[in-house]
Amino acid sequence: MKASSSSSSSDITAAVSDLTPALDVPVDKAHEFQWLTEVQLQGPNHDLVAGRFSQRKLGEIMVMLELLSAENRDFALEQQATLRLPFGECCIHLNLIDAEGLSQALAWQFGLLSPTSKSFTLSEDLVMLTRPLGSYAEALRKLGSRLVSHWLRPGRNVLAITSPAPGEGRSHMAANLAISLDQAGLRTLLVDADFRNPRQHINFNVPQHPGLSRLLCGFAPEEVVRQIPYLSHLSLITSGPTPPNPSELLTRNGLAVFLEKAREYYDIILIDTPASVTFSDAEMIALASGSALIIARRNRTRERDVRKLAERFTKNGVQVVGTVLNSY
Repeated sequence: MKASSSSSSSDITAAVSDLTPALDVPVDKAHEFQWLTEVQLQGPNHDLVAGRFSQRKLGEIMVMLELLSAENRDFALEQQATLRLPFGECCIHLNLIDAEGLSQALAWQFGLLSPTSKSFTLSEDLVMLTRPLGSYAEALRKLGSRLVSHWLRPGRNVLAITSPAPGEGRSHMAANLAISLDQAGLRTLLVDADFRNPRQHINFNVPQHPGLSRLLCGFAPEEVVRQIPYLSHLSLITSGPTPPNPSELLTRNGLAVFLEKAREYYDIILIDTPASVTFSDAEMIALASGSALIIARRNRTRERDVRKLAERFTKNGVQVVGTVLNSY
């Protein structure tokens, strides 16, 4: 897909900091706005703005995260006066910790990462947790900030994360965007509605069952909603057991009824959907959500497929919030 440098005709265009504008998708006048942005994985970015700065000292955080033993912390403190180095650099100089571990501790200190144990395995897909200081994570935070400032309103807080074809990064984007919103202090619910190829239980290392399919078959919400232990504001509904009739299950009124109640409790709800060109599930989910964010992948997604998907959503009364060109 060839990226275009032309801007949208809406009032708010291209506009996540200095990121490159990508697709130029027609915008219906009824849309409140459409922004077009590209997010790319690049090198580390240490120009960090503090969110929820921790009052704990860096050594305490390293011990809490199991990056450093208490004995090695005390040893580093003793040597720090002689070496005249900041504590983190002193630990690296003494080979007590590596640069990646220091970045993780700093990320937690600046409110970008919740504490986890080494025994807990994080998916590499969760860039907001594994590489929170990188420019890619920063781009996702800016994307989340634009959602909050320009789209999020009372009664308008459910967003379907969609894309035309498989392999374009819907699940990846939904998970990381949910984490960025959690880190911003928003009560966030992530729903894995991709019965065809569920990923969120793998991303967050939780059991797949019972999940959304059980909810739509009559389970109570409290039986399927999981609180992610290391993210204080993020809850997850996994896909649940794979149903033999995903489309039929989604045509029932259960999803819309649940979302109507859930939107009153959560600040924002993100729904991971299947590929739109392959299955009708995504359109049904977007209709129940009311709003959709379209994900495209650089050098993979066809521009005409994005246009057709945006037009179908608009025709059915779904607000297309924008399009993100994903290069991860």
